[in-house]
Amino acid sequence: MLLDVAFLLLGFVLLAKGADSLVEGGATLATKLGVNPWVVGLTVVAWGTSLPEVVVSTLAAVDGQPGVAVDNVLGSNVANVGLVLGTVGLILPRALVGRLSIRESMPLLLSLAGLYFVLSDRQVTRVEGGVMLAVFVAYTLELVLFRGRGEDSPAADIQPGETHAPYPWLRVVLGAVAILAGARLVLIGATGVAEVLGLKDGVVGLLILALGTSLPELAAGVVSARKGHTEIGLGNIVGSNVFNTLAVVGVAALVAPFGESPDGQEAWTLAVERSLDRDFPVNVIFALILVLAPTVFRGRAARLRAGLMLGGWLGYILWISL
Repeated sequence: MLLDVAFLLLGFVLLAKGADSLVEGGATLATKLGVNPWVVGLTVVAWGTSLPEVVVSTLAAVDGQPGVAVDNVLGSNVANVGLVLGTVGLILPRALVGRLSIRESMPLLLSLAGLYFVLSDRQVTRVEGGVMLAVFVAYTLELVLFRGRGEDSPAADIQPGETHAPYPWLRVVLGAVAILAGARLVLIGATGVAEVLGLKDGVVGLLILALGTSLPELAAGVVSARKGHTEIGLGNIVGSNVFNTLAVVGVAALVAPFGESPDGQEAWTLAVERSLDRDFPVNVIFALILVLAPTVFRGRAARLRAGLMLGGWLGYILWISL
């Protein structure tokens, strides 16, 4: 038990430090290339902070725990909006100024609809995983080719800061290595602790792993808000959720298809039914909050909105824990 806790804590530290290094290096490279900060958040920063989800979910699928892989994705999506944006908004309300347009909101909502459709037959094949990954690549190319140099973006009225970290390429490489190692340690430690405490798989994926792999987004959100990278911070959340839903599940399914092996079939079926009935509606609700809240509040009561988002996440965690 103590060794598992040590693995868990060390993994969390590596995830946070690695993501900070990767984000700083990636943002510096993007700044030098003159890319729109909003697109930087949707791509470079989102990929960096979502790397733990890729590794954890893929390893879970390889280890015969595809239910944990899906739970990790859905739990991380909720944590990104409720925990990360809620916490950042309480610290610095201007981080919630950005308002998403239809063009920016549709990939977020359509990716969830696509994942629901893929899971509806209780399987995620390699072909389906490849299609999801291809859709994500097309989404990324559209961002880079058509909006990379544009001026229009959420929170465009706020002048973003600039990042000039030394040795950006070295930071990117070291950050990626730290994230990979941290993700593996988190998976080992979380699974061990859960077995000792007799926790359900859903709690492992939706609480322990999702919280641990959302730490990079939380660190990046706080740093970006404090340094004036408001567009990068908001773009990170939107990009991370799209990345989780399409790329994370896609990569994991390509490596180890979900639900095709008869071993553990019953546990997988129960996990998918729980996800579709309980966790998907919560994901949709939080996605709609991210899209509609700025319009409803119209920039007012930002801390109240942040408190409601954080309170909603805490309520969700209490619900699944009980």
